Amino acid sequence: MNKIAQSMFEQDSDGSDYDLIITLSDTDISFREFGSFLITIDDFYGRFYKKGFLSYAKTQKAHLKASEIRHGSIEIIVQEILKKLAIHDTIYFFLMIKYLPAVIKEGSEVLKNLTESFHNYENAKLVRLQKKSLSKELRKDELLENLTDEEIRKLNRNLKAKYPNDKKKLKGASKFASQKLLSVQIQKKKN
Repeated sequence: MNKIAQSMFEQDSDGSDYDLIITLSDTDISFREFGSFLITIDDFYGRFYKKGFLSYAKTQKAHLKASEIRHGSIEIIVQEILKKLAIHDTIYFFLMIKYLPAVIKEGSEVLKNLTESFHNYENAKLVRLQKKSLSKELRKDELLENLTDEEIRKLNRNLKAKYPNDKKKLKGASKFASQKLLSVQIQKKKN
């Protein structure tokens, strides 16, 4: 995580000058899937709350709020993200949103592969190894290019552990993200 933090943030920052920006396509938006996407992001954020997720859910003052929503393509801005979350939590939160489309894709591929594997036992291991969607996406990311293979595997495991186990809940959010999520960035404010 330290390697990622060094490439994303300046060392002398107090966090007040970094914003999380989620950019979405603004056409043909399903209300249900968009709502599911926003609720899922809020759930991700709540998992990093210091007093625990249940406390987060009950503490309205702590809930994640968009500081600004811009139109064009839709940009949801969470200002001063490092004041809200620790650096490592911010990085995980950022990566969880960024790779949300890959998580459900991987789960559905595993199910498909399981069916295929049932019919062809010898190819089961090969199919499973070839269909690691999240891992593939992590390896392609320029932000993570300085990580070793072992660090990528560890990040992959940690990200999967941080995603909620409720795949049904994630499905709509993931579908929306795969169709509408244009980018997720952490940007330093322009002075």
